Amino acid sequence: MTHTKRQSLQRIAAHLGFPDSETLIGLWDVMVSEREAAWIAELPATARELAERLGEDLGGEDTSGEDAGDVAEGLADLYGRGLVLRSEQPDGDTRYVAESNAGVLMDLILFDRRYLAWHGQAFLDRWRRFYNEELVHTYEHPDPDSRPFRVVPVREQVHDPRTALPYEQVAALVRDARRISLEHCPCRTREQACESPLETCLAFDQVADYMIERGVGREIDAAEALAVLGRCEEQGLVHITENADRPLVLCNCCPCCCVFLRAMTVHAKRDVIDASRYRAVVDQARCIACGLCVERCHFRAMALDGAAQVAEERCLGCGLCATTCPAEAIRLVETQAPGFIPRQDSGFGSIVQG
Repeated sequence: MTHTKRQSLQRIAAHLGFPDSETLIGLWDVMVSEREAAWIAELPATARELAERLGEDLGGEDTSGEDAGDVAEGLADLYGRGLVLRSEQPDGDTRYVAESNAGVLMDLILFDRRYLAWHGQAFLDRWRRFYNEELVHTYEHPDPDSRPFRVVPVREQVHDPRTALPYEQVAALVRDARRISLEHCPCRTREQACESPLETCLAFDQVADYMIERGVGREIDAAEALAVLGRCEEQGLVHITENADRPLVLCNCCPCCCVFLRAMTVHAKRDVIDASRYRAVVDQARCIACGLCVERCHFRAMALDGAAQVAEERCLGCGLCATTCPAEAIRLVETQAPGFIPRQDSGFGSIVQG
């Protein structure tokens, strides 16, 4: 059965959870052709399955002579543009799938710097509108285990390093990685709300493989990755990683652009991400009441009342206040047991592996 392009786009938008979003449908309309929309709407499938399913009439266009090889080439191109994902089958064939999480899809697209060249500023404006008017309202997770990301303390700021597990230490995440890639931040690309650096997103192992294969990330070594983290900490960016005990991505986030932090600081959403297992504690006797920690904190967890005071319910345990304190009066202390972090696989690892 032949579908019009709009019908195919509506099916794709519905798969992403936004069946009535004219903004999302409009984004897809500029990203794909009528034939490509018909393909994506019919996934999951291998190229041969898709060719057989749609026959010679793919998307209402003249496709005489089209075969599974042509479809395979087109699906591979869609994969390279971040519009579909793939998984290798036991028989060696490749099965393509359509992403069902609109936020993940947005990132996979906006990691790719070519889209701005292809579609111009209006493309980013439309993604910004989709996030701020529609997508952001899905970013609340009352169940802690369902929160996709969490804060990681900045380097060397945990009071007792023996309490920090390897996957809670950004340096350990870097040093233990088989492969590392560095990408431009899709959130700051979309929002354009600050002057923070763009090339700040780190991916590890199979996610790094995916980013490098697509050409949206460049391979770096551990020394360069640690240097990136140091610059991000100086800029006051918050380390955020997956809420798992084997995270494969590490973001360096600002409160004005990050999909998670912006949901909290601009849109007043609650229960968006998990805090780290640590909280800031102020040595009142050492505090000189300079106010730098108040300026440094993105979450309004610090205030001056004589000496600096910590609002524990607001503190996410990032440690940026401690790194800026000239009197070394602030430290991070453990407040949650290790079981606070869900023991689950990386969400992004599952995505890029199909």
